Amino acid sequence: MTSLAKTVARPAIDPAAWQSVRPLDLDGLAKARAEAINLVQWLARIANSYVPAALPEERLYLEYQPAAAAFFTKSFDKNLTLALHMPTLEMQFHEDKKAVPHIFDCEERSPAEVEAWLLVELLHRGIDRAKFSKKLPYDVPGLMTGDAVDHSPQSCQPALTQLTAWFRKAAAILDAAAWTSGAERTSIICRPQTLSLSCASDVGSKSLEVGFSPGDAENPEPYFYRGRLASNAAGIGKSRSILTASELLAASDPAATAFAFLTVGAT
Repeated sequence: MTSLAKTVARPAIDPAAWQSVRPLDLDGLAKARAEAINLVQWLARIANSYVPAALPEERLYLEYQPAAAAFFTKSFDKNLTLALHMPTLEMQFHEDKKAVPHIFDCEERSPAEVEAWLLVELLHRGIDRAKFSKKLPYDVPGLMTGDAVDHSPQSCQPALTQLTAWFRKAAAILDAAAWTSGAERTSIICRPQTLSLSCASDVGSKSLEVGFSPGDAENPEPYFYRGRLASNAAGIGKSRSILTASELLAASDPAATAFAFLTVGAT
């Protein structure tokens, strides 16, 4: 049985701390989001090429670690992971959960140069480069390729810093919501095609979907979402509600508002 303490628990975040995600610069956030999504696809490509998983989509799931403000692949080969750090969007391999010295700065580097760095790193570690594929099982609008254009995280650093703050706050609230549901172990997973976050735990609803999105073409603001999943292949019965960043920041206690939104109807 879930204890009363868990039932009423919510993240104790000072409302003043939410100043770090103000004001909402939608143009800047869109540029930062596009830069991050483009670069995180290299983690998805590494994961799709090397991570073992029972289901193909599971190998693509990344882990978001708020303390490091970084996205990580699942481990592969000799207990390797590849990380993308925010807000700098630098890449770094980890061996046995320890960061290797070489950090790759993507500033003024083309996608072709990112690929070349990855292949060299794989070669140095004795990993079969022939298994590496740039193909992804989904489409990403506006995906950068080749060497005709360079990445420029520095051009949108203020927005990337703000996006980093959103991710950290969202992770804390998602974790608290899962804990309230009775979970003892949780991790924050990221779907690389959208950078949306959700909480994987040892307790969860098979019909309720909750998470956080940094924004998308339909809803340009960051937002939390919750909804009932479809009970059939046609998708009939699926519904979703969202809580936008502007709605959240208008509340006197954004953390409590987001937490209450995610836990409505939770069991």
